[in-house]
Amino acid sequence: MAKVLPQISREFVREHASSNLIIIHNLVFDLTYFFSVHPGGDDILQEYLGLDATDAFESVGHSEHARTMMLKLVVGQVISSQHVDHPGNPWKAPLDNFPFRQVVA
Repeated sequence: MAKVLPQISREFVREHASSNLIIIHNLVFDLTYFFSVHPGGDDILQEYLGLDATDAFESVGHSEHARTMMLKLVVGQVISSQHVDHPGNPWKAPLDNFPFRQVVA
């Protein structure tokens, strides 16, 4: 049975940037195992560790395949009181019971 995504504060993500956490569309991603396979290289990812990279992510124009693949990297979602509504959110559907990976801080 899948578990509910943990709620993670923006402060936690910022404070644990060394754990390779990044925010995109209010979802928290762990990029630890993604650096070596990111088509654009890891430099751009490194710039946004601990931050909300939604605008940068959307400005590149990622494919549907890339967006779907990224869901494997989700470790949580930003706590609802800290959500920022960005246009074009591909993951707006509720993610309750979404299978997630545990974040190690």
